[in-house]
Amino acid sequence: MCALSNLLMIKTTFLALVFFATVNCVYAQMDTPQQMTGFATKLYKIQYPISWRLDTSRIMGTELLLFSPLESERDKFSENVNVAIQDLGGQNIDLEKYKQITEYQLAELATDSQVFESSIAKTDKEHYYKVSYAMTQGTFRIKITSVCFIKNDKAYLATFSAEFDKYDRYKNDGEGILRSFVLIK
Repeated sequence: MCALSNLLMIKTTFLALVFFATVNCVYAQMDTPQQMTGFATKLYKIQYPISWRLDTSRIMGTELLLFSPLESERDKFSENVNVAIQDLGGQNIDLEKYKQITEYQLAELATDSQVFESSIAKTDKEHYYKVSYAMTQGTFRIKITSVCFIKNDKAYLATFSAEFDKYDRYKNDGEGILRSFVLIK
């Protein structure tokens, strides 16, 4: 358990990413097929619907945040995707260990957590960790799907968060954004 405690000292924990889900923006929901645009750095690239708002201010330690348009003035939650990079230097954390840490954090630290998927998968080029779960964040029940790639002692996380009851409505856009997230060699 001591080794697990040490691993929990990761600078930006996986669970911290869910707190970005409560940030709001004001836009109208569009029901038409989405045109896509992209964003790239020297480390990664990602594509997203042009109707979503890009924020690269690095708020709360994120590399970027993407916000869906709100559905109405009464909508208090903007579905979103965030990208974060965690420094894992000196901790000897691979995908399997990252998976164990995340599962522990969800069981012990997340309010009313329910894990739907926690697995290591492979793209055409590299392995990644994928987790999908629900938890309560303030007054919101949120469903979250995250992918994590580990390269050069860094964890590259892309996380999609949606209100639980609206997840299926945003699933194509949110999970499509996650699938577009690739590391640049």
